[in-house]
Amino acid sequence: MTTISFAASSARYSAWRRRAHWLTFALVVLAYLSIESRSFLERGSAARMAVVQLHYWLGIAVLLITLPRVLLRTREGTPPVTPPPGAAARLAAWTMHLALFIFLVVQPVLGIATRLVSGRGIGVPFTGWAIPSVMADRALAKAIEGVHEQLGTVFYAVIGLHIAAALWHWFKGRDNVMQRML
Repeated sequence: MTTISFAASSARYSAWRRRAHWLTFALVVLAYLSIESRSFLERGSAARMAVVQLHYWLGIAVLLITLPRVLLRTREGTPPVTPPPGAAARLAAWTMHLALFIFLVVQPVLGIATRLVSGRGIGVPFTGWAIPSVMADRALAKAIEGVHEQLGTVFYAVIGLHIAAALWHWFKGRDNVMQRML
């Protein structure tokens, strides 16, 4: 019988954590692409509503994958970087990862909150049932949605910095940062 290990080895993250990282990456890319593609579609059209709904469910998937990732990172930490970075680099990496994990949790929660207070509720695909709204306050829903959109815009930069740092470690860093996640 095969067992699934969530713990990091001495040199790499566990296979589950590596797969979860790359799946999260793919889902975030798809979430951004889906919401950006809506501008090419006619307002009120079925196609536009479908990409918005896809964006919503991609966000839910990100949240469901991120929560165990946060728990595992909190409980098990990360594999060591070899050679060890200096204090400033460790602080920068910790800050960047904290910001990314906050984003990966807060963005979907804001999306859910928008739906729960909008009066529209949450339709669950392929099941025929829905989670009802807790209130119908369009102004509050618009305010939450505005924060969601602003945070999404800010995180283009944060995600870009994360990717730039990963590429720097891969090509110039002379350390094992990228190898731990591959």
